[in-house]
Order: sequence, then C-alpha cells, then structure tokens
Amino acid sequence: MSRKQGSVAGIVIGQPPKVISNDFQLAGRAYEDEDTAVHLEAFYRYQATDNISITPGVLVIINPEHNSSNDTIYIGTIRTTFSF
Repeated sequence: MSRKQGSVAGIVIGQPPKVISNDFQLAGRAYEDEDTAVHLEAFYRYQATDNISITPGVLVIINPEHNSSNDTIYIGTIRTTFSF
C-alpha cells in the first residue's frame, strides 16, 4: 500500500481513572489502586477510496485493572469505515 491523501497514522497513550486516595473501607482497609494500568494503541487509517477507509491497529494494556498481577493484554483490530 502506498501513502494516499487522507491516510493517518497515530499513537495513543493513556491511563484509565485510578483511585489514589479514598476514605471508603473494604475489609478493614482503604480501597486504593496500588498499581498503574497503561493503555497503548497504534493505528494506521488507509484511505482506500473517497468513501472507504481501512484502519488496522493494535492495543496493549499493561497492568489491567491497575493490578500488576494481571497479564498484559494484546488486542489486534481492523476497522472498515464506509462514508456516504
């Protein structure tokens, strides 16, 4: 595939909301997220025609649910958009 007018590449880095301080007690201890989850996404939107774009991408979630005991999650995606 060659570069075409309207094509876009992107990288997204984010962190979901996290509880860092809380007065709520659960089983005798304050509920707080001790670890930090990170979401990474890379994508490339290829403008195939004036009305059709194809966007492959990959998402990586490190420490899902703010828990370092959870395995890293890898997700592959492909989106096709029809604009009329």
